[in-house]
Amino acid sequence: MRFKGTLILLVVVLALGAFIYFYEIKGGEQRQKAKESENQIWKVEGKNIQQIEISSSGQYVAAVRKGDKEWVLTAPQTYDADSEELDRVANSLATLRRESILEQNSSDMAKFGLNPAQTSLKFKTRDGKDYGIDFGINNPTGNFAYAAFPGQKTVILISSSAAGTLGKKVDDLRNHSVLSFEQPEVQSLIVNNPKGVFELTKDKDDRWWFKGFEKRAADGPGVRAILNALSMGKIKEFFNENPEDYATLGLDKPLIDVSLTYGKDKAIKHLMIGLEKSKLKKKGVKPAAAEEKPAPTSTVYLAKDASRPDLFFVEKELVDKLTKSPNDVRDKPLASIQRWDVDSIELTNTKGNFSFSKLNGEWFLGAAKKKAKWDAVNGILDAMEKPVKDWIDKPGSPKEYGLDKPPVHVVLKQGGAVLADCALGKSSKNGIYAQVKGDSSVKIADPDGLSSLDRGEADFIEPPPAAAPKK
Repeated sequence: MRFKGTLILLVVVLALGAFIYFYEIKGGEQRQKAKESENQIWKVEGKNIQQIEISSSGQYVAAVRKGDKEWVLTAPQTYDADSEELDRVANSLATLRRESILEQNSSDMAKFGLNPAQTSLKFKTRDGKDYGIDFGINNPTGNFAYAAFPGQKTVILISSSAAGTLGKKVDDLRNHSVLSFEQPEVQSLIVNNPKGVFELTKDKDDRWWFKGFEKRAADGPGVRAILNALSMGKIKEFFNENPEDYATLGLDKPLIDVSLTYGKDKAIKHLMIGLEKSKLKKKGVKPAAAEEKPAPTSTVYLAKDASRPDLFFVEKELVDKLTKSPNDVRDKPLASIQRWDVDSIELTNTKGNFSFSKLNGEWFLGAAKKKAKWDAVNGILDAMEKPVKDWIDKPGSPKEYGLDKPPVHVVLKQGGAVLADCALGKSSKNGIYAQVKGDSSVKIADPDGLSSLDRGEADFIEPPPAAAPKK
């Protein structure tokens, strides 16, 4: 009997648990979804919204979807759009919900800010259906906004945050990217700024080189920093005035001029940065007196992306990132190599001639394949990767630097192909003169660490194993 009573109790507990789960939990979720669905204003999906129009405070904005991912602003005039922001607006529209009905047939729509409306919003779906809603002022708590459908007098409450998301101005929806491109697809880069001019190209291994020089490598991270600044940079504000009203904008002789090519079709992006905003002067307007000058604000510069008509301002931070000298983006190591590519080394120094080859991750010296010390051979590669101290871009004769008969000569190869051919000459005031074949410049190498290049055979060979002790 005791067992039977326990079994009945277990059945009751399981039944109660099932009731709580299916009615209270699952049922509650379903009832909540049903309530949300009932309060959803319209049954549309954001991806199916084709056109959006927003009118507020004398301003009218219209945007049309172009393809699946892109939008374009068509009013007040044609502008590049911030497609991600317009997608957010479309999704907010699709999920717009009323919190409650406030008045069924209001006799005074003005008191809710709905006659005239603070913001009127219309949109059209891909199947040609039109929708619209008007937004008024917020209620006293500020949590909700009054709203109504066009031509109707039923006042509903909408979350004020949702209403705020939809009340966009023209500049909110314009493309704020300084330049739009995919950084990995960039193939060439030209920068002209107050510190100099340089032109770079990228090879199939994603390494950057100075154009016009056979072996003058660029600093990969430094180049990527410039491309990051361009592709991720944001417009501070737009220039919405008539350019013809100004004496000069500085774009005819820009402070900074950047061009790049990208993609399979080698599309071109071109950015020009002109005058500081504070230096823009309207025609026929006299400079303000000293006491009338406005308080200084953050420094911004007028700029233009040649692929669109917009003029806009960028912050000084972007200007600073683009103001690099050719040496700033130059690869700093003595020889530009990837050390894991090197499988043979030819070294000539005051002690003799040495040929090293790599086999199964180990280094060997000469035709006899004497096992070499790993650290000693790596010391050669370390010396080649050591940053130089300076460059002489218009050098004199090789003899002047001891490079006609260099005391140290290093050739690094991969499968017989020369990766770097470097000669080291005389000592200079602050280093050692060096030159890499293919690069016309003479480098000033840091002498610290170069002693590993002037060793003899005994310094490179692994010593024979110690003899076993006699028993």
